[in-house]
Order: sequence, then structure tokens, then C-alpha cells
Amino acid sequence: MSKKLAAESAIHREQEPGVISNEMLTKSIIEQGYKGEAGRLARMNEICLDQITVIRLEFQNILKIDHLWVLNNLEVLSLAFNKIDVIENLHRLVKLKELNLSFNFIEKIENLDQLVLLRKLSFHGNRITKLENLDRLENLVIFSAGKNAINTFEGIERLRFLKELRSLNMADNPIALDESKPLRLYVACVLPQLKYYQYVLITPEERENGKTTFSRELQDIFEQEKNEIQERERTAREKADEIYLSSSFVEYLNAHQLFDSLFEDDPDGSALMAIGEDALELKTEYQTEAYTFTQQMLKIGLEQYERRQSEIKHYNSCINAERLKAQKQGQDIINNFLEVFERLSSNIKDFVASLSFKPIQPRCSFSEVPLNLDEINVAKDEFESLFEDTWHSLMTIEMQLFERTEEGNSNFENTIKEMTNEFIEQVQGQFVLLREAENNFSDTLIGIVQQYVTFQAASGHSQNIPEGLKEALEDKDVVINLAAGMRDSHMHVIDSREDRLVGRSRNWVRELCDGMQNSEIQRNRAKVLEITYFLDHHRKMFYGLFEDILQKHGLESLGSITTSNDQQERAKPSEPLVQFSDT
Repeated sequence: MSKKLAAESAIHREQEPGVISNEMLTKSIIEQGYKGEAGRLARMNEICLDQITVIRLEFQNILKIDHLWVLNNLEVLSLAFNKIDVIENLHRLVKLKELNLSFNFIEKIENLDQLVLLRKLSFHGNRITKLENLDRLENLVIFSAGKNAINTFEGIERLRFLKELRSLNMADNPIALDESKPLRLYVACVLPQLKYYQYVLITPEERENGKTTFSRELQDIFEQEKNEIQERERTAREKADEIYLSSSFVEYLNAHQLFDSLFEDDPDGSALMAIGEDALELKTEYQTEAYTFTQQMLKIGLEQYERRQSEIKHYNSCINAERLKAQKQGQDIINNFLEVFERLSSNIKDFVASLSFKPIQPRCSFSEVPLNLDEINVAKDEFESLFEDTWHSLMTIEMQLFERTEEGNSNFENTIKEMTNEFIEQVQGQFVLLREAENNFSDTLIGIVQQYVTFQAASGHSQNIPEGLKEALEDKDVVINLAAGMRDSHMHVIDSREDRLVGRSRNWVRELCDGMQNSEIQRNRAKVLEITYFLDHHRKMFYGLFEDILQKHGLESLGSITTSNDQQERAKPSEPLVQFSDT
């Protein structure tokens, strides 16, 4: 047995084939994320797989990548040390940022185009023979393909399109063994964006030596990628325009796309247009008129988009200003709290350190301890007053911020809805004009077609009448019925486009406003919990200082060294500071 096979046998121990299932995912999540009592509780409750962001399925003897679509928020995935031979079924993990497929049996890099957010990717210890299908992962920063069977430089140059790539490892591949063509120098000169090869910094000298050694290869690469760079730039511009138009809800309205779609899958219209030049001329006039309407829709959409974005920017600016103001107020209160807390704590520590006597009997009562504890009681009173004032001040600031934000959200929602309704109303006006143009077109076309049929029949050229219109020689309603079918088909397309525009714009408003409201609720709850934890933590720290007195004098509770029932009550563990309502 070869060393490689022996190593693989050691890595891939014989066991039952692993199948990715809910049971495997849940078991791995609990083992990796929950320990002790938390693990027991996790086993009792159902885990929401769609909330998991990190999972490692290693040494599971997995043969096939499957069933990971349930982890649709996954960001980090490791399938290392398995028996996977094909990369598949990962296209739905669009949020994935790290993917580890090391030590498997993969022979080809494929099916990764959808994982555009990937920043870290490893194929270390597989059977890959060539780098390919990687040039769309434009956010990739770290890539490892060491210890494979790569035997050609071909494909490395494609990594030039990964502008974020900083670290590459291809050690222990056949091409790394050819001393006449040092792989490190080739990588250094071909990939100018790269900083580390095999985790060692690439030097300027290595880049220059690489350019000298591989000058011919570099020239070929430059020639080959020139056209592709231009094509990629064109595609990127088109994609950016498409996103811009889609955000404005007027996608595919910037040219003749809507008009062209009217005559797709339209047999009735095709039959009428078959008469030739007169019908085509009428269609051209209709196209020109329809283009005027779609261009107006486009103009309205882009103008309204800019207005909405300006309103959102203004809203965010106001909200951030309010939050910064509240943050500064809260920080001033916290600083004052910590300053007084440190002073009181220091006084208590000094007082405890000054005690030098021992009680006569353990567990004695306060009356049996010959101490003047007024200083401690004064410190306790001052701390409790500080605690309550700080809590109320911080909560008041947070409550006021929440109320102002809710008011701002309400005003913003009303404004953005009004703007969207205005946009919808203006665009719907253009759709009304388009429908009128469609009616005029179909009515005029009926006359033209009927005139054509009559003329051909009267001149003895009825054989020239298109096959789909010959029945009109005996029944004039044939032309009318064909026009009605064409008009219904066209109206359906127009109505569907209008419904899509209206639906998308209103859904956008609803999702935007709901998202803002939910985000503020989550922020508010997190802040309340933060305040509660902070103050309770310092309360426990403060009363923890008295444990030395309790232990030193055998007192059973802190109440033994207080002088009033009120002080005893305040010394008890605090109740929860905040209770959330259902809303």
C-alpha cells in the first residue's frame, strides 16, 4: 500500500457511510455549541436550523453533500475529513463565507458560482488536477489547494480576477516539484494582488524574478484577458443598471422590452400581421407610441427612487443623531456611577482591612459585635441611592429614545407610503395611455386587414391571402375575433406588468417599515438587558465586599450589620429590573 493510500485509510476510518440529515446536523450543533446543562436543555428543545451560522461535519464518513439547504443562514461550513468526491448541492447556501472541503476525494472544482460571498476556501488534501471555476468568487481572500494532483499552470491565471485574494497555498502538488519553473515565482508575477504564498510574504524581488522567468507566459495572459476584462466590465455595468432599475421598480422598461413581449406567444396577432407592409407600418407606429409611455414610466421611476433614497438617508441621519445623543447622556451617567462606585468600594475595602478583632463566638448577633458600623451603613445607603438614580436615569433615556424613534418611524412610514402611492399613481396613468394605444392599434388593424382581404378577393388574388385569414372571405367576424384575441393577450401582458410594479413597490414599503420597527424593538430590548446586567453586576460586586466581614465575624447575613428594617430590605438580592410585555 502506498503512503498516500495509507494516509487516506488513516484519515477515513472504515465506518458506516454518513448521510447528512436533521439528526446529524442537530447532534453536531449541540456537541459544538452547547455544553453541560445548556446541552441538556438544547436536546429537550427543537433547534431552529435556519438560525445556525456555523457547523462542522468532520470525520462523519459523508459520501455526498446533501440536505444542507435547511441551513439557509449558514456562514461557516466544514466538511473536512470525509469521503466526498463531488461538489454539489451548495448553491442555496448563498450566505456562506467560509468553506472547508479538505481531505476528501474531490477531483474537480465545480458548482461554486452561487457562493459569491466566500472569503475563505480550502481543498487541501484532495485529488484535484486543475484550478478551474473559481474566477466568479470575487470576494475570496484565502484559498488553499495544497496536497492535490495539480499538474498544470493552466487556471492559475484565472485567479487574477479575484481582486480580494491575498493568500494562496498550492504546496505538495506535482507542479510545485518542477524546479525549472518555480511555482512560487509564477504565482508572484501572475497574481499581483497576492500577498502571501504558502503563508510566506511575497517579496518585490520574487515578483521581478517571476516577470523575467515567465515573460512569455505573462504576455500571453495579457493578450487573452484583454477582451475578457472589457466583457466583464460591460457585464458589471449591465448588472449595476439592472439592479438600479429593479430598485426603482421599472426594470425592463428602459427600451422596447414591454412592447416586444406583447407579440410573443401571440398567434392571433401573427395571423393579422401576416398581411405584410401595411400592418407592419401600423405596428411600428404603435411601438413608437408605446416607447414614449415606457420612457415616461422609466423617468418617473428613477426620479421617485432618488426621492425615496434621499428620504431614507435623512431618516437614518436623524435616528443616528438621536442615538449618539442618548449614548453620550448614558455614558456620562455611567461614568458618574463608576466614579462613585469606585470611591464607595475603596472605602469599604479600607474599612474591612482596618478590622483586627475576632468575635468571641461564631455566628454571633450584631449586638455581640463591639463595632461602630455607621460608616458601612452610610456607604450602603449611598450606593442604593446611586443604584436607583442610575437605573431610572438610564431607563428614562432609553425610553425617551425608543419613543422618539417610534415617532420617527411612524412619520417616515407615512412619508414613504405617500411617495410610493404618488409613484404608483403616476405610472398607472402611463399604463392607461398604453391600453388606449393598444385599443387604437387593434381597431385600426381590423380595418386594414378587412380592407386587404376585400381587395385581394375583388382583384382575383384570393390565393395571396395568408392561410390564417382565408376564412375571412366567408366570415368577416374572423378578423374581429382574431383582433379581440390579440387585444386580450396584449392587455394581459400589460396588466401583469402593472400588477408586478405595484405589488413590488408596496411590498418594499411594507418590508422596509417592518424591518425598521423590528430592528428598533431588538435594539431596545438589548439595551435594556445591557443596563440591567451592568447594574446588577456592580450591585453583586459591591455587596460581595461585605463577605469578608461576614466571614471574619461569623455574621449570618448582611442584615446583621444594618441598623434599620429599611436597610435590611435593600440588602436583599434584587428583583428583575425589567419585565418585557408581549409587544
